[in-house]
Amino acid sequence: MSDLVTKLMNFGFTKTDSLVYINLLKNGCASGYKIAKDISLSRSSVYSSIDNLYKNGYIFMSDGDTKEYEAKSPELIFNQIEKSTVENIHILKKELSRMMLTEEKEFVYNVTGIDNLVQKAKEVIELAQVEIYLNTDFQLDPRFSAELIEAAERGVRIIAFSFNRIAVPHPKIELYARSDNEETEYPSHRFMIVADMKQGLMFSHREETVGLYTNNRLLVKMIAEHIHSDIYLTEYEKLAPEKRVRIGTIHELDNAMVHDDMKRQPQ
Repeated sequence: MSDLVTKLMNFGFTKTDSLVYINLLKNGCASGYKIAKDISLSRSSVYSSIDNLYKNGYIFMSDGDTKEYEAKSPELIFNQIEKSTVENIHILKKELSRMMLTEEKEFVYNVTGIDNLVQKAKEVIELAQVEIYLNTDFQLDPRFSAELIEAAERGVRIIAFSFNRIAVPHPKIELYARSDNEETEYPSHRFMIVADMKQGLMFSHREETVGLYTNNRLLVKMIAEHIHSDIYLTEYEKLAPEKRVRIGTIHELDNAMVHDDMKRQPQ
């Protein structure tokens, strides 16, 4: 009984409304006086609930020397509630959506931890509708297989760059690699992704795993340009290896990949 009362209250019935309605269902037609006596509540509170139930169309009233009330069938009531609820949900969705900001707020988030960053990368892939640009030494298969396959199958163009050759999980993925050697020489360190020129994510996975996730137009454009430039440079150096350009900067001579190469060289 108490469980039924609670469930009815979830649909807008008061506790007294619920008790009155259940009493009428069990006992049939009855006066307010009899209902109050059966459920041991004051007549004023019972008559207040009878008014609520009648106005909502949940009970019938028969005129006579003594007014009596009869419960409408639960099926009719909940069909009525369901219809009203669906209509209200439709109206609320429409009206509240109009109040939302039409322009997405700009954000730049710092993200840490390999699991968090991999999950965020998967979310970016899932949201892509037109194009994805990737620059990574992570093996895409199997870490990102499910998301990339689904993206390729829904028509998203996927362009990937890596210094060494990596496995790709779908034949439609366009891979550009600076070397034909398989990426096996060191753990995966670098990941960049741009989706639809709207969102960008980049992170480094070395002593600590730190990254940046953003929809800032300038930062997204810079990440996209970096990926494109790596592809352009790779194809240019394949065509004219003798024209390979180096400019001797601090970055060029002292970045993490240079140190990786030095560690691999025989002493």
